[in-house]
Amino acid sequence: MPAAPPAVPAPRTFWSGEALAAAVDEVFAEALAEELTTALNDPGRAARPAIVLPDTDTLITQAGIVTGPCPPDPPAPSALEDRLHTAAGLGKQAAWLLLKYTLLTLTSPLWLGLRLLVHALASPPPPALAPSPEQQQALKAAEFLELTSQYIHERGWTQHTLSSHRGVCVIGAERDLIRARAASRTTARDANTHLQAVIGTAYIPWWNDRFRRTEAQVHQALLTAAERARAAAQ
Repeated sequence: MPAAPPAVPAPRTFWSGEALAAAVDEVFAEALAEELTTALNDPGRAARPAIVLPDTDTLITQAGIVTGPCPPDPPAPSALEDRLHTAAGLGKQAAWLLLKYTLLTLTSPLWLGLRLLVHALASPPPPALAPSPEQQQALKAAEFLELTSQYIHERGWTQHTLSSHRGVCVIGAERDLIRARAASRTTARDANTHLQAVIGTAYIPWWNDRFRRTEAQVHQALLTAAERARAAAQ
């Protein structure tokens, strides 16, 4: 069999890592020096333009960055401005409330008149209670008060209006009886004098329209006033 080739010892340069790194640096340095020498001796190097970097202003302009002083800070609201703003809001609310209640005040009489007109048109005609002229002259205040109670019992009793589809109030009943010639205005005036003494007030519509007033109380007051008028021979 052939003999083995003799062992070649490794160069002393590579016996350590530091020596290997130094050898590699030396090779790269020699290659770089060769490249630089070739580039400097190149005759066409002068014909190529040199690379010139733009200045800072040119770079800022190309990037689209807006330079200049910063905008001023927004002014802080003062206490006076806050008070003026609050006062303006309160003024708007007050103006709206004033306009609202003014319109309500102006339209309330119109609405009330319209309701009275509708009730007057929708109310049925009063029943025929017209006695003879002799009976009308002979009708006294006590009888008129009893007739008023009877009329309210037949038609029904209501509040806040003279007459409606629900019935009539005290003054509305007296008005219908006078229109039907059941009694004269003088008799009705004398009868109301006794009724006012019983209810304790001269304003009969206000007494009729009280919140807790009932039809039974109305009949009781009319009959009590009739007894009072009869005791006074009226």
